[in-house]
Amino acid sequence: MQGLGTVLRGAGLACTLILAGCAGSSLMTQPSVQLQSVELAEATLAGQSVLLEFNVHNPNPYPLPVQGVRYKVRFNNQNFAGGETVGAFTIPASGDGSFTISVDMDLLGSGAQVASLLRAGLSDNVSYELYGNLDLALPTTPSVAFTQRGSIPLNDRLAKRP
Repeated sequence: MQGLGTVLRGAGLACTLILAGCAGSSLMTQPSVQLQSVELAEATLAGQSVLLEFNVHNPNPYPLPVQGVRYKVRFNNQNFAGGETVGAFTIPASGDGSFTISVDMDLLGSGAQVASLLRAGLSDNVSYELYGNLDLALPTTPSVAFTQRGSIPLNDRLAKRP
């Protein structure tokens, strides 16, 4: 019976490698990443915290295990935030998933930038550009680049507090 277990493990490994090979080739359809919401979570004299929520659509018939995201966001033609997240999540096959990034900014280094964003965003939509890569946890699969442009309203949670 031990031989059957070895065969099954080998078959499972072969299926995983075939799936990874397909994901890394032209058979993989590009997932889309979209900025879903921007929310000013906290503003104090010491700094600001902004939450960026992203939606990912996976058009492929297999799940995409994401092990990290590298990103850069521009608002109103100004660099706003960029970095790299560490944390795994999976986008279901032929489905959607989301993730949120918290961007903490100090008042001295980013006060004018946040003030400009607030002036533009509280009354109108804010234009954005999003660039990055999804790092997949599939062997031999390169990271998946994404680019998105659009406009989005700024949600100010602080302004809604009693």
